[in-house]
Amino acid sequence: MCLSRALDRREFIRAGATVAAGLAASAFAPTTSAARVTLPGLNQGAETAPSSGGPGQTGVNFTWFGTNGWDISWSNRKILIDPWFGRFDSGFFRPGQFNQQTPITTNQDLLDAHIDRADQILIGHGHWDHAADLPQIAKKTGAMLIGSESHINALLAGGVPAAQLVRVKGGEYMQFDGYTIEVFPGLHSLGPTKQYSPPGHLYSVPASPPSKVVDLPEGDSLIYQITIGDDFRIFSMSTANYIERWISGLQPDVALIASIFASSIHAFNERLLGALNYPKLILPTHWDNFEKPFSDPPQDLRDVFGDSGNTDLWVQQVKEVSSASQIVMLDFFQSYAP
Repeated sequence: MCLSRALDRREFIRAGATVAAGLAASAFAPTTSAARVTLPGLNQGAETAPSSGGPGQTGVNFTWFGTNGWDISWSNRKILIDPWFGRFDSGFFRPGQFNQQTPITTNQDLLDAHIDRADQILIGHGHWDHAADLPQIAKKTGAMLIGSESHINALLAGGVPAAQLVRVKGGEYMQFDGYTIEVFPGLHSLGPTKQYSPPGHLYSVPASPPSKVVDLPEGDSLIYQITIGDDFRIFSMSTANYIERWISGLQPDVALIASIFASSIHAFNERLLGALNYPKLILPTHWDNFEKPFSDPPQDLRDVFGDSGNTDLWVQQVKEVSSASQIVMLDFFQSYAP
């Protein structure tokens, strides 16, 4: 789809280049992979964003914050998905050492550098690596936050005004000015033992704000499809699982696909990509070790989970199923404009 009537592409690309240059000068985090180690997947057919940021033909820009954090911007609109900058170590990826009493902290400098405004914030699920920074970001931006009852209860406990919060179950199809957001019920990924980790819900508003990892359970997983204009569709899943019947026929142009533990799900790639009609562009998400600091290059989880965390292997499998799909791997805070 072409958005040229809503946005001058040349202005968009120039603006993107200005932003990229500014971030490159930042001491907070790198913005391109040029000086970094090779990203996983590139030797299996994936690509990385060019220094120009991409062709920019759609007028939409995607910036990855690591984990499942995204900034999706076009024209004067901005949607954030699961923005999180803490990346503290809770022992989650060390067998037997997960400490659910780990205090919630964030990287305030990064949050301030990368979050200025938003129209909507979409909550994939409620775990700390998705939701820990949301109260602060909600208050800073005044954005509408969309999530399940558990997610909303956590935000209310965190002091977010109720007027900013939209409670969903899946099935909602919301109209905004020039775009829509459709919500689908999803499922959290299953670890090697086929168990959810860690599960839980918040059926009422807690008495105190979330302060520890245990205070932010999953509270339902949601899948979203954003449609800009008439037909530019963006699919977003926050974890590697789904209900095939709910997403069949969506036909997104861009799919944000999570892959950790995909091998625990029957025919994960074949069923997912078939249901989505083999997307033109796949932006992998939530594949990195989110307990490593931003000062380290993005690392997948092969050292922890073997093939279940090996992004090279996952990209190879996706290419076997959908050879025409373009897969673009992004570095932390790198942007891509398809």
